[in-house]
Amino acid sequence: MFQGPSSSFHDFVITCKRCSENLAARIQTMPDDWIIETCPFCLETRRYLPQEIFRGRISHKYAALRVRRGP
Repeated sequence: MFQGPSSSFHDFVITCKRCSENLAARIQTMPDDWIIETCPFCLETRRYLPQEIFRGRISHKYAALRVRRGP
């Protein structure tokens, strides 16, 4: 039987402002101030406000990258 992805939704996801890939934010709780994240694809380091952090799915490219590199 086909097994889908183990965790389809992540609690904290951001969308890269340059390449538009959905990435898992490396935070444990919702921050009060902005966070700084670097996209592993375009290597762009940007600030993200709490309004730009959402619960959602990560991109397939990012999921494959995490499998290759590890969590």
